[in-house]
Amino acid sequence: MLGKFKAIREALTRTRQTTFGRIATLLGQTDINEELWDDLEAMLIQADVGVDTTLTILERARAQVKARGLTHADQLREVLKTELRVMLVTPEPIDWLEADSLRVILIVGTNGSGKTTSIAKLAAFVKGQNRSVLLAAADTFRAAAGDQLEIWADRVGVPVIGGQPGADPGSIVFDAIQAATSRKTHVLLVDTAGRLHTKYNLMQELKKVRNVAVKACAGAPH
Repeated sequence: MLGKFKAIREALTRTRQTTFGRIATLLGQTDINEELWDDLEAMLIQADVGVDTTLTILERARAQVKARGLTHADQLREVLKTELRVMLVTPEPIDWLEADSLRVILIVGTNGSGKTTSIAKLAAFVKGQNRSVLLAAADTFRAAAGDQLEIWADRVGVPVIGGQPGADPGSIVFDAIQAATSRKTHVLLVDTAGRLHTKYNLMQELKKVRNVAVKACAGAPH
């Protein structure tokens, strides 16, 4: 357990020293003004906090600054710490983990965004909740995608339904849903090929995959 926490701490070191180090430097040398707010917004977004979350945090921080009459940037440090902690709320219960019937989770995203490894993490999490899980290798565009998913499935210890490279992803999803239903599996995680929303043909393919899921399982994808 100590080794795990050490690894997490080391992984966060760069973020702490770069992004938040720059924020600390910014807050230590200036008065609170519009330029400061703009710089904070840019730094938080660059740190992958997300646009909506960043705007929410800064809106709340602005309200605190105004209510307390703060004028110097170093006074803003504790305000930001408080608002960031507020965002770390306890997650709501995951409804699809509690359901008795099959739940189909469709994983989509751009190339290289981490879909396959995220599926492995989700599979391990679901399995850790004493729920059965099956993977569907519906990314038939990349020749190595199916092999990669099978490696992760083997590591996690869950089964996977796949097909040959170039096979119809819709048919794989249909077969996977049928297999999951017959095995009384709780959760089916579907890997899909990476695509940009501007690629019409690939988006139509994804639409077809979704339609197959809708017809094969009530309410899918969930």
